Amino acid sequence: MVKRNRSSSIIAPCLLKHNISTDSTGSLTYRHETEQFLNKTSLTESEVDIMDWDETIQGFILGSFYYGYFVTQIPGGRLSEVYGTKWIFGVSILGGGICALLSPAMARLHYGAFIFLRIIQGLLQGASWPSMHACLTQWIPPLERPRFIGLVYFGTNLSTAITLPLCGFIIDRYGWPTAFYVTGCFPIIWSFFWFSLMHNYPSQHKRITDKELEYIETAIRKSGTSTSDEDQPRGTPWKSILTSTPVWAVVVGDFGNCWALGLFLTQLPTYMKNILGFSIKENGLISALPFVFRYAGAIFMSAIGDWLLAHKYLSIRSTRRIFGAIAMCPPAMLLLGVSFSGCDWKTTVALICAALFLSGAITTSTIVNPADIAPNYSGTLFGLVNMTSCVALFTVPVMVGVMTDGQQTLAQWQKVFWICVPIYLITFVVFFIFVSGDVQPWNFPRRRDSVIKKCTTERVDMKEVE
Repeated sequence: MVKRNRSSSIIAPCLLKHNISTDSTGSLTYRHETEQFLNKTSLTESEVDIMDWDETIQGFILGSFYYGYFVTQIPGGRLSEVYGTKWIFGVSILGGGICALLSPAMARLHYGAFIFLRIIQGLLQGASWPSMHACLTQWIPPLERPRFIGLVYFGTNLSTAITLPLCGFIIDRYGWPTAFYVTGCFPIIWSFFWFSLMHNYPSQHKRITDKELEYIETAIRKSGTSTSDEDQPRGTPWKSILTSTPVWAVVVGDFGNCWALGLFLTQLPTYMKNILGFSIKENGLISALPFVFRYAGAIFMSAIGDWLLAHKYLSIRSTRRIFGAIAMCPPAMLLLGVSFSGCDWKTTVALICAALFLSGAITTSTIVNPADIAPNYSGTLFGLVNMTSCVALFTVPVMVGVMTDGQQTLAQWQKVFWICVPIYLITFVVFFIFVSGDVQPWNFPRRRDSVIKKCTTERVDMKEVE
């Protein structure tokens, strides 16, 4: 659930010089394409900087981004709530682009230097999604938030669908360093537009109409969000947050979703190459396809969820439960299908595409739920949720690297897919039982004492008073 580093998952398999082993039956042997690439480009091995890194090192490299990403989740969300999204998000993306440009030099120096740079990149970009959640509660009316998340947040899936084939083409033609240079330039160019056009609050926007401003501020104020910098809560009710059952329901649910997502984000190109036998260029195209489906699923599912809520066919809690079930239960079963599909690449790709399409329903479930239960602290909550999810995101590459080190076989990858299934199902059950759709009392720290007193004297419902 985040703006995450995408390009390295397709580049990393192209850095290795060693061959792939056979499975226990000896029937599956996949040869690395280094010699073909060198022959095609007329370059020497030293000129294309092919690294002698085994699968374990590769796993640490792919996971290292999330070590830094883990640390800045909560600070990024809280800083955005206090100081606004403009600078926090902008610096996050700009810094990530600069790190991408420096990546080839660090990789040539030593894999340890490359890992260190990716940790720094993670530190910078860790603030991105939590800061966007702070922006979400200031700009987007509650009934439109799942659609906004589907279109904007999940645009990262569209970027993945573009980046993977783009990197595949660039690597095939010019070598892997150029892929880092190209993908690093885009966020740097984007940042100039962001700093010029972005405003933290609707009231600060010079071109917004009075009608638009009134509509946005009225809808957002009714949801329990402070709509100006002066009204923002300055303290953070950590005790209430950390002891809140609805908060931990979101944390656990998102952890399960991100475990499987981490597998797809960081390991899908490796699986496509080593087990299904795709070339570098084909790998980028085929690996991108599931993320196109995830983006389509996010838009489709969020539109349905918004429609159900707008027409009051379902409560917020029921909507979050139902779409959480769609996002986590069927994909778990489809992963079982992937583990048994063998080297039938058409079936494998179809199952993965179906799983990620349904995973798009998470836009109307765990991702938007922090804004439901505590809009004034949605950035902080989303940071807490994302920080916990990072445990899955940096554990998965290392786990896969260790499990497949010297054993790039179908049998080993089946074990990897099997591990995802119980994690998916157990975390969903926890989310289903404890999720809430109500704004929590600690969302209003300045008004809490007076609200409690009024509720006690008048015997009225807390939610109605707030």
